[in-house]
Amino acid sequence: MKLTCEECGAEIPSDLCPACKEPAPRWAKFCPSCGKDLARPATLSKGKNKKRKLCSDDSCIGIIGPDGLCTECGKRP
Repeated sequence: MKLTCEECGAEIPSDLCPACKEPAPRWAKFCPSCGKDLARPATLSKGKNKKRKLCSDDSCIGIIGPDGLCTECGKRP
């Protein structure tokens, strides 16, 4: 069974819950069917992402680029 958006009908990327075998969105922290914790390994701890430096502005989602500026807001760290 595939998950689909109730508003637009688009398919939602999902995996089967290891406990109840029902589909759960890949970004879900808990299974929507049974409530099992779906803790997944962090993806930022591998490879080149390990060395990324996040913007020091707590309200910004950018990273510091090679030029020393934030890729989103343009500030220096």
